Order: sequence, then structure tokens, then C-alpha cells
Amino acid sequence: MRFDKPIGTWLLYLPCMWSIGLSAEPGCLPNLYMLTLFGTGAVLMRGAGCTINDMWDKDFDKKVSRTAGRPIAAGEITRFQALVFLGGQLSLALGVLLCLNYYRSYF
Repeated sequence: MRFDKPIGTWLLYLPCMWSIGLSAEPGCLPNLYMLTLFGTGAVLMRGAGCTINDMWDKDFDKKVSRTAGRPIAAGEITRFQALVFLGGQLSLALGVLLCLNYYRSYF
């Protein structure tokens, strides 16, 4: 999930945080529940993106010194294990999505 490089998570989360802040009533703090929910979703979806990228680029990553140490390219985990992990990430992200009401989820 590359927790050591959080810029991708911030790129997903900052627009959410900004819009949640703008939707707050004047003079009130933004909804902490929504900030937490979208923050969790940003971490999970960014992690899922990294996982699927590593699955697709396994053969290329082996040839590049910067990416050769990634778990799938290095052979530390199999593609099936990565697929199970991806399924877990996406399932948790679906759980986050289902915590939103219909109006928030659809529009």
C-alpha cells in the first residue's frame, strides 16, 4: 500500500476534505465523521491502485532497480496473494461507500 509515500493518498483526500469543509454551515467545523470516512476511503483506494499497478507491472518492476524490491516483483508474495489482498482492500472500500446515504453515494 506504500504507506511510506503518502502523496497519492493526499491527492485523493484533499479535494474531499476541501468539499466537506465547504459544505459545513458557516461558523461550524466540518463533519468529523465524513472527514474520517473519506480519509479511510482515500487510503484504501490509493492502496488498491498501488496493488493493482504492482500486479500489472510485475515484469517491468523486476527490471527497474527502484521497483525491483516491491513484494510482487521480488517474488515475496504470489499474484494470487496480491489478488486476495486487493479483494480485501476493495471490500473494505465498499464498506466505506455503504456508510454513505443514498443521496451522498449517488451524486
